Amino acid sequence: MLRLISIVVACVALSLWTQPAYSAEPDVASESKTSSTGKNCLGQPRPTLTMHQVLGIKWGPWGLEHQLRIGGCAPLVRKEGVLFDYSFIEAGFQAHTSPIYVMPGAYVDIAPLSILQFHLQFAPVFYWPIGLNGAGYYELDGYEDNYHESQLPPEDGEPALGWYLRTGATVQLAIPMGPVRLLITDTLVAELWQLGEQPFYFHNRNDVPAARREWFLDNMTLLMAEIPLHPNLDLRTGLNYQLTMNLGAKQMSNVLGGVAMFRFKKLGRALRDFTPLVRIGGRTHHPVRQGDFSFLVALIFSADLLAHKRDDSQ
Repeated sequence: MLRLISIVVACVALSLWTQPAYSAEPDVASESKTSSTGKNCLGQPRPTLTMHQVLGIKWGPWGLEHQLRIGGCAPLVRKEGVLFDYSFIEAGFQAHTSPIYVMPGAYVDIAPLSILQFHLQFAPVFYWPIGLNGAGYYELDGYEDNYHESQLPPEDGEPALGWYLRTGATVQLAIPMGPVRLLITDTLVAELWQLGEQPFYFHNRNDVPAARREWFLDNMTLLMAEIPLHPNLDLRTGLNYQLTMNLGAKQMSNVLGGVAMFRFKKLGRALRDFTPLVRIGGRTHHPVRQGDFSFLVALIFSADLLAHKRDDSQ
């Protein structure tokens, strides 16, 4: 199912699928400066309260997820120079919600450099069936069991409880090429999940089989050209590659596709990086869905929740 990735994904929430967490936001300054631009927290050189949202709908297989983050952000390194212009620390509440699960928890993001971010998330997990094939918690006999939707009837779906821990890092670069910038983002995360009471089950969100307690590896890469269309609007288009692996059986789920997004830098006083996006591609590797078509539509945006308060005080 849908992941985030982080505008990134916090990389196109393609963390969206499985993570971040698509969020494509490698807005690292590319030209030299004599002083810091102070864009640490949503373009501001000061602490603020932030909100980040991702809504994604995916086909191949079908999935829907909403990601919400509300947290406090503060500049981390105040040294002058391009390497620290976007350094920050942010922590708060997060929730991933879909028709079959909710995961309310906490997150911490630390960017010691403009080009590097570290991520940590923890949340309890609540699963339930909704009367559709493959929608719910499904027991499997092992890693090699067939988990195509036709083999997971609605009557076999069950509720389940669990938790997950996610940690990793994002590297992001921006290379100027005349009026266009080349954006490169790579997010690598490891996840530890414990869900349900059965020895094996179908992990809907990562779309691979899993043991009751399972480590997953997820890597999301974006290579895009950023084309300015307006001082407040960019077109970003390029390639997205995502790999998800259960480390118990080392089974892989890969997606390779083209991605395009329009990024409105600012809407009103509070909204930042308002970005609708589309990804079209296919699965290069998968135990039961290799070669299948994949389609993703998502909307990503952030908000400075203290923007109105600062404007009123000025």
